[in-house]
Amino acid sequence: MMRWLSLLFCLYCGMIAAQTVEPEVLRALQQAQAAQNKGEHTRGLQLLEALSPEQGSFAETLVLRNKAYLAWQAGQTQKAAGYLDKALQGGQLSAEEMQEDSLNLGKLYLQLKQPVQALGALKGQPQTSEVLQLSIQAWQMQGRYDKALPLAERYLAGQQKISFEWLSFMVAAHANLKQYDKAAQWQRRILKREPDTYSHWKQLAGLQQAAGNAPAAFATLRMAYSKKLRMEAQDLQQMLALATAAGQPWQGARLLQQLMDDGKLPNDKKQQETLAQLYWQARERGKAIELYQQLAERDNKAEHWLILAQLAMQQQNWTLSGQALDSAQRAGASRKQVQSWRDWLESSKEAENIAREGMAAR
Repeated sequence: MMRWLSLLFCLYCGMIAAQTVEPEVLRALQQAQAAQNKGEHTRGLQLLEALSPEQGSFAETLVLRNKAYLAWQAGQTQKAAGYLDKALQGGQLSAEEMQEDSLNLGKLYLQLKQPVQALGALKGQPQTSEVLQLSIQAWQMQGRYDKALPLAERYLAGQQKISFEWLSFMVAAHANLKQYDKAAQWQRRILKREPDTYSHWKQLAGLQQAAGNAPAAFATLRMAYSKKLRMEAQDLQQMLALATAAGQPWQGARLLQQLMDDGKLPNDKKQQETLAQLYWQARERGKAIELYQQLAERDNKAEHWLILAQLAMQQQNWTLSGQALDSAQRAGASRKQVQSWRDWLESSKEAENIAREGMAAR
């Protein structure tokens, strides 16, 4: 907390017994206190700034300290930091006063967004919860999460309950250091507190994916979907993409079909093409052939005809494959590309005939 000047007169009594302070200084301090009591902090500061106490004297240090705290109250943070720094360098303060003023100087530097200077002021302070928080903030302002994280762990170890803000900080700190598994652990704690907030599930999935665990990320979003949480179309698309990344295209195909049936995603050309691709990746060739044939006949795209030809070959449906290649060429596929697939088709048919003759010979 900021140190106010309400104890000035008590300080005078002890000070006069041990130090020599000019009456002019005492009067100015009294007037400054009166101005402060009226909320006229700038006026009180001006009264003290008009003084010229002896350099290096106790009176100078006393005036500097009071100017610092009045300036702080007046919102003149830069000036307050300068005065307090000079008071600390005067060599006239007790150990207790040094500790108190150094702590406040650290706070001032943080307000001024000068984290390096703040850490310098906080150096040597007892590692209380307050000092730990200030130090964490200073390191965070410099992007030094490697320094902030150990301090944060020490701070949280002394807390009975961890706030949502600190949980979020721990997630961000670990993620910044690319410690995605640990970040995910902290994110689960957030999720446990607010299980009905989809953004928490989404962030957990993102961390799991960043950690290289696409199956876990897919499972996380599927769980969110099963809880009937509000998911936008792009969130559903991300879930489908994770199904492929997780090596689970069949699950993705079933999910996409369900999403289209439920009206969560439009049953349009784009989704139908994605569904066909998922079935193809899942090696559900019969279903993939059905879907690609529908796409090819409707849109007459060479790309679809070529995929249909390839799938038909894999199913040894030579007639359909040949017809698809003819259609692909008419739809604009290059002659060289089509001929390459025709050669593959003929070699596949020949290999099947040889295999069939071999079986018959046995």
